[in-house]
Amino acid sequence: MSSKILVNLCISLAITNIIFLAGMQPYALKVSAACKAVAALLHYFLLASLMWMAVEACHVCLVSVIVFKTYQSHFILKSSILSWGLPAVIVTITLAINYTNNYIRIEHAQVCWLSEIPFYAAFLAPVGTILIFNVIMFFLVILRLIAMQNNKLLQHETRRLRFLGIFGLFFLFGLSWVFAFFAVGEAAEVFQILFVTFSAFQGTFIFLFYCIYKKDTRDIICSCICKQKKEKASKVLRTYKSSGDGTAEMNT
Repeated sequence: MSSKILVNLCISLAITNIIFLAGMQPYALKVSAACKAVAALLHYFLLASLMWMAVEACHVCLVSVIVFKTYQSHFILKSSILSWGLPAVIVTITLAINYTNNYIRIEHAQVCWLSEIPFYAAFLAPVGTILIFNVIMFFLVILRLIAMQNNKLLQHETRRLRFLGIFGLFFLFGLSWVFAFFAVGEAAEVFQILFVTFSAFQGTFIFLFYCIYKKDTRDIICSCICKQKKEKASKVLRTYKSSGDGTAEMNT
């Protein structure tokens, strides 16, 4: 379940970065239609990424706080419909209103993005809602883990790794976008640098807290490495035996 959510999140983040790198180029900025297309696609995949972050926060909360076994098969399907569908609805409405003039080229920043009013209504409002939801999920999980500290059935190592995962979850899901909200006025440049820095390290956070700190992932990696070493040793041994047999035949 968590691996499927992580795959969808990584796909949306990867496409977002690709669109930003390929779309914010002079050839796209000069053509009005291309600029609007880049802005709309960037708007969609940013919202989709945030939606998948909210799904992961919800999943962690359900697993940690609530007994979550009965509806697991339908959870990922409903999450996919919501996470990929709701941003499409928002972008479609934004395109339909005002004959797509909501997506413009911002001259001073040389980027294709939303104009001021649609930016607040179609982007900041959903982002703010998702951030509030993630913070609520975060505190629910933290309260649950604190309540479980006296549970002797929960090992100390497992509890420590859960806290590390939740700590990384909070930074991944919310802190970078909190900086985006404060990137206005005289302090805009500082918060923009912080936003870019934290956003750039999202992939690192995902790798650390969803791969390195997960025991089952480490076990899979170790088993693959051990398997490759065994295969290599077996191949060397067969080569040695075959060369030894050839030498013996020549001596005979």
